[in-house]
Amino acid sequence: MWDAVVTCFFLDTARNVIQYIELIYKILKVGGVWINLGPLCYHYASSPTEFSVEFSWEELKHMITEIGFVIEVEKKLHFINL
Repeated sequence: MWDAVVTCFFLDTARNVIQYIELIYKILKVGGVWINLGPLCYHYASSPTEFSVEFSWEELKHMITEIGFVIEVEKKLHFINL
């Protein structure tokens, strides 16, 4: 059991992101915190030979709360390529 889990550029590496979210929820202690940073540029989306499930952030947010998480802070960051 963990007090916190931090994921960075991680969720979009999943073939099925819901399995990742369920596992993160399962390994957190009650009152634990999950911090996530990263885009949803699904790694397997453009591969015709690989199965993957790609959800929008709005769809994922709904599923995350259905699994049991409470979203306390949500920030969208915009990066400028120089």
